[in-house]
Amino acid sequence: MRLRGVGLLFAAVFAALGFVVSVSAQGVIIPIVCDRRPCFPRPVPQLPNALPVKSIKLDTRINGQVATTHVEQIFRNDTQYTLEGTYFFPIPETASIVEFAIWENGKKLVGEVRTKEEARRIYDEIVRRQRDPGLLEYAGKD
Repeated sequence: MRLRGVGLLFAAVFAALGFVVSVSAQGVIIPIVCDRRPCFPRPVPQLPNALPVKSIKLDTRINGQVATTHVEQIFRNDTQYTLEGTYFFPIPETASIVEFAIWENGKKLVGEVRTKEEARRIYDEIVRRQRDPGLLEYAGKD
């Protein structure tokens, strides 16, 4: 995924029953080697453990027992290579995600809820066209 100059917008709703859960973590992108299409140049570069965060913006609004938090993170690709990465963002079990979007060259690309199989198929099609897709999957206890 081309990450240079690309901001990653991740908006989440944190709903708590009677209290606001404090999250003391931030999202990270773990780069991986592209294996679905040729990743040039070869040989594969030495990858960083995680991409550095350029900036983080948080906006939390509390209304009764519901806290809505908007998280915007911008990551920096300090390598000369096009990378694909996996974005991990821990949330409490009582939270739910209502929007996921990627910003590319100033344009907001909003995610859509699909079945796991359909989402993977669409993601793979976009990757084959060498575009920058996003795929949000649960990576919890299951």
